[in-house]
Amino acid sequence: MFRPLLLTLVLSALSGPALAGPPSSLVNASFIDGAEIVTNTPALAQFAASLRQVAANVNGQCKQSEYVVWPSRDGLETQFRQGLESLNYRFGVLTTDNENGYVMAFQAKGAQTTLVGLWVDVDGTTVLGWCSLAALAANTGATSTTPATWPAFGTFQVGDTVQFYTSIGWKQGIIKEVGPGPGQPAGDRWHAVKKYLITRTDINSDGWEEWGSVAHLKSAPYWTGFFVGDWKLGEMMAVNTSVSGSTETTTFSYMTASDALRVNADGTYEWRSSFAATVKGRWTPAPDGPGIVVKDSKGRTWTLRNETNETTERIRKLESARLYPSDRSEMSQVATRPLKR
Repeated sequence: MFRPLLLTLVLSALSGPALAGPPSSLVNASFIDGAEIVTNTPALAQFAASLRQVAANVNGQCKQSEYVVWPSRDGLETQFRQGLESLNYRFGVLTTDNENGYVMAFQAKGAQTTLVGLWVDVDGTTVLGWCSLAALAANTGATSTTPATWPAFGTFQVGDTVQFYTSIGWKQGIIKEVGPGPGQPAGDRWHAVKKYLITRTDINSDGWEEWGSVAHLKSAPYWTGFFVGDWKLGEMMAVNTSVSGSTETTTFSYMTASDALRVNADGTYEWRSSFAATVKGRWTPAPDGPGIVVKDSKGRTWTLRNETNETTERIRKLESARLYPSDRSEMSQVATRPLKR
């Protein structure tokens, strides 16, 4: 999607007067020679929309934006990161995509300002679109009326205080380390891809947590908005390991989901089951943190929690959640839907 956009942006930049090393409007620094600041071109609309989505993914909105084009060269991205770090910004990668060139979404946190941006390298051209971040208005109703994205991996950085879901409920902790992002060299940290190392504040214990189980402490639109959509319920997995000679083979098979849960943005839901009557009702926000509460055909309450993880994303291209019953004699149920990000 960025290739024709880059060409238009480059032509727009070259049609204006050359500005060698123009100063940035967002930070107290100048870009390298050859950089061109792009303004007032229709081609910015699509790029700006993508940038606004990056801001929304970290629960913010763009306050002031800037777009820069220059010829790609080795070490340019590293130089950009180091420049921000020299200005006392903490740089973190949110997402990367190598399908059509290289696209990186990032966040840089300073003492007074947070920046988010898109760094795009396609066909020998680099485009930077970034903006200073303004916080979204507080979610006083605790219920989102539109779908909302869970904070992308890398949103939380070392030193941030967060909450994360465990088998005994939500716990608070401090980010001690951020694992490698998808496509980044992992080495001996292969087990930590898209995970956060968190020190629990109650027992001073460290543990790697899946990014989809980590959330802000304060209520945000994604606390309920993430769950809006269609979920398949009741899928079961079987694991079979066989040995032939010196070769061991493990096979994973999945039983088709028996139920379907549709969560609507207007606060209603519909739970269809192969073994019980269809239930229609109104969902409510989980009282203890991110999640929503629904009832089944017998009137029992269930809480839907996000459990998206790198393995399910990478292998099955699915977002995953889990329905937890209030009745402890019942088993929890896996919920899945096609991956959106």
